[in-house]
Amino acid sequence: MKFLKTCAALGVIAMGGATGASAETVLKLATAAPEKTPWGAQVNRLAEAIAEESEGRLKVEPYFNSQLGTENDTLAQLARGRIEMGLFTVSAGAQQAPEVGLMQLYGIYDSNEQRACVQDNYLTDKIRERLSPKGVYFGTWAEVGNGYLMSNEPITSVEQLKGMKVGISVNKINSEYWKTVGANPVPVSPGEAASGASTGLIEMYPTVYSFYIPSGLNKIIPVVSEYNYANGPGMFALSQRALEQMSEEDQAAINRAFDRFTSKEIMGEIFAFEDKMREVHLSQGGQIVQVGEEFREEMAALLPPFWAAMAADHGEVGAEIMALIEKAKAECGS
Repeated sequence: MKFLKTCAALGVIAMGGATGASAETVLKLATAAPEKTPWGAQVNRLAEAIAEESEGRLKVEPYFNSQLGTENDTLAQLARGRIEMGLFTVSAGAQQAPEVGLMQLYGIYDSNEQRACVQDNYLTDKIRERLSPKGVYFGTWAEVGNGYLMSNEPITSVEQLKGMKVGISVNKINSEYWKTVGANPVPVSPGEAASGASTGLIEMYPTVYSFYIPSGLNKIIPVVSEYNYANGPGMFALSQRALEQMSEEDQAAINRAFDRFTSKEIMGEIFAFEDKMREVHLSQGGQIVQVGEEFREEMAALLPPFWAAMAADHGEVGAEIMALIEKAKAECGS
């Protein structure tokens, strides 16, 4: 997601050694998010939970605004045991275990309520199973936000997407999704989105409000068509090596802290922030359009072959993950 590469990609915790059995262990937590955001508040809440559950043995010291490096770099360091803990996008997790990207396939969930149920009740063990051999222990779910369609005109029909130049961050899922719906994906970094939209290099830049408004992109392409093409789960993670070096007591404490976070609650906080961003956008003269049910149905009809193709890239593991998601969706309801 663009947001986590710009203003709220959540980073890493590094554990300081203790000199005595009863000494406090310091956990450095790095994040790209400013402290005065919902993500910053969640980081601070996790710090408080860890301190409480460990009875003060573990102390988190947050480092906001990417002070300890970019998301992908810090997660790679975490996997090697050089950094102990962090908060990341699932997209970043897919850099370590590509198959976990299937858990956030575009359009795969019927609603965010369904996604929250699937994540918490069905996918936690599976994502932990896939990431742990890579050196990454999955703690609990976090949230980036909903991705919508930002352009110069309302998007009201699938026909409009045919041939449209859509700015994307380059990866196979992004490229194949937009090709599936008939658009022309154009590689554009978040930092180039504004200039690309100004020059006509791109006609649409799908993203989240938390990037769209602070970056000023909403002044250049001021129309939001609220088709939720993408959702952005995140994850609190811990270095597998660091976890194994902890006492059983501290392992249990940090897991109890993770257990305080539920997808529904975390999503609700981020979605409330999105509501505030909507108000800002409208106050600045922007436009927000709700797409119709016909548009949603047409898009939904195009996506099953895309999902199947993405799963096929991961063989039996991909098929297993997709079967788990479909089973979970049926049991969670829409």
